[in-house]
Amino acid sequence: MMHQSKFKTFLALCGVLIIAAGFASLGMWQWDRAQLSRQTIKVDTTLVSLESIAQPRIALPSAATLRHVRVEGTYETTFLAPNQEDARGVRGDWEVGLLHTKSGGAILIARGIAPMPSLISGTGNISVNGILMPHQSDNYAPKKQGVLARLDSALILNQTALDLYDGYIIAQSETRGGVEIAGARIDPPKPRTAVPGFYWQHISYVVIWWLMGAIVVFLPFYNRLVRSRVQPESHADEQPKETRA
Repeated sequence: MMHQSKFKTFLALCGVLIIAAGFASLGMWQWDRAQLSRQTIKVDTTLVSLESIAQPRIALPSAATLRHVRVEGTYETTFLAPNQEDARGVRGDWEVGLLHTKSGGAILIARGIAPMPSLISGTGNISVNGILMPHQSDNYAPKKQGVLARLDSALILNQTALDLYDGYIIAQSETRGGVEIAGARIDPPKPRTAVPGFYWQHISYVVIWWLMGAIVVFLPFYNRLVRSRVQPESHADEQPKETRA
């Protein structure tokens, strides 16, 4: 019986240590995320051709997001993207053009704040330098003719026979024949932190997980303390009964 009792105690101790270690590791994980939340994603700002990092009809690689790209072509048509928000949180209507690239594909270009100078007519290719963005998932406006509810090439699949690129480009400059096109450009988004959330939010989770681990470790000692106090009282209650008997 004594060996069996010691074995049960050993198993209980192992269980407590495993659970406490689990809470401690979760706390360390949140601590690491807290440190990462203060670090911004490092983005390569080297200007590269769009075709070198992305292809039409293929999902945009995560490594291509926020890259500075250059592409040439001609605008096929333009759209209005209402209620869009720039890096400063300012909302406005953006003019978006569908650029038919020299390589044969097509990509949406967020040219600037509407209205922008029309570039559909005229001769010569247009050179666009900008930041490559992933497609949007949320709608910012009702679906109408000539209006993009969100910046997503999937919305115009039935409006063109061209092979479309995933994502879109926020234009920082447009030139034709060496002449730069004027217009109110969009303030592009800044690189985000390596992990979502705020620093103190992650720190609060660290405190919670470590507190849970401390409670798990303390509970067996608390139970033993309660039993040690209850047992003398029970013996004291039994003693008078034995005397009267």
